[in-house]
Amino acid sequence: MIEPQHPAARRLLSAMTRLELAFGALMLLMILVLVFMQAAQRYMPGEGAAWTGELSRFAMAWLTFSVAGILVTLRGHITLEVVDTLPAPRLVRTVQVFSLLIVAVVAVGLSCEAWSLVSTEGQISSPVLGLPMSVVYIPVLAGMISTIIRSLLAAYVVARCGPLLSAGEHSPATDSKERNA
Repeated sequence: MIEPQHPAARRLLSAMTRLELAFGALMLLMILVLVFMQAAQRYMPGEGAAWTGELSRFAMAWLTFSVAGILVTLRGHITLEVVDTLPAPRLVRTVQVFSLLIVAVVAVGLSCEAWSLVSTEGQISSPVLGLPMSVVYIPVLAGMISTIIRSLLAAYVVARCGPLLSAGEHSPATDSKERNA
């Protein structure tokens, strides 16, 4: 897990994580309930509620993008750890910082696009719910902003404290802490 040394940054990251996890859990619960309702409606007389399908699809997108930043902090994104096994900590540090900066750049691009959709799609509404489409893209924008913050913070931590290694391995930063203890 990537954890900054500064107490204010640690508190901000912790608050963001709690908020994003709560929202993600709510979206997961919403998907579960709505999909169950859709399945139950197939076996009940009368017409089904079409809004359940639309809202569950929105919830899936909201879940996906809203917790994307947490994956950066928990090192849960798909990575190639081949470089992490090299005996050259400076090279590993450089590659990790570069990859985190690439994540931040991609998240900036996605944030710009999400902002464009939020600001221009207000006049279009979803087919069944009539929800303004600009509202649909707000969680996507928030998730990408979180990803930017978290990846830049992680790049700073790696640049300052050394490379982040897989579970069971030690970085130079943790080795020096263990020696001083």
